[in-house]
Formats: sequence, structure tokens, C-alpha cells
Amino acid sequence: MAARARRGRRAGGRPEPVGDVLAGYLDRTGLGEALGRLGALDEWTGAVGPRVSRVTRPVEVRGDTLVVEVVSSAWLAELSMMRPLILEQVNKARAGPAIGDVRFRLAEQ
Repeated sequence: MAARARRGRRAGGRPEPVGDVLAGYLDRTGLGEALGRLGALDEWTGAVGPRVSRVTRPVEVRGDTLVVEVVSSAWLAELSMMRPLILEQVNKARAGPAIGDVRFRLAEQ
């Protein structure tokens, strides 16, 4: 119980700001980096441009992989060949943790 009471307190016994406690937790668990990668969903259009974004939709981040749905098998094939370039563009546009891979899948109609 004493260990629980000490958590969230500075050495002098004063409470720590909630933001500091949360930031420490996110760092210790790795959740901060995972949450940072979710920003790639919002950054997709700016990273790949209007032509690609019209035929794609980023749907999730699994680990360090961005999963993107594509409207047709023709686009799926083309974008799969462009994956290294797209990954580079996505990471260049990011302020947060890097995306390690982009996976394309055919969107359900």
C-alpha cells in the first residue's frame, strides 16, 4: 500500500502533475509511440497527395504498420509496387514516430 501511495508523488512528497505521470506511463509502456503513429491516419492525404488519396483510405495502424484500403485491384497492384516511395513520403510528412511499413488491401464494397 505504501508503494501505491508514493506513486504520483515527487521526492519531497508533493504530488506530481497528472500530465507528467501520464507521460511517464506512456513512455514506460510504449503506448506513447503507438499513439503517435496514429497521426499517420490524419496525415495520409497530405503525404500521398490528392491522386492517391482519392482511391485509398487509411484504416488502422498495427504496431508500426499503416494499413490502407484501396478501391480496386488495379490500384492495389500499382500502389503495392510504389510501397517504398509511399512509405518514404509518409515518414517525411510525419512529426511523430516513423511508420515501418504500409500494407494495402482491397476495400470491401
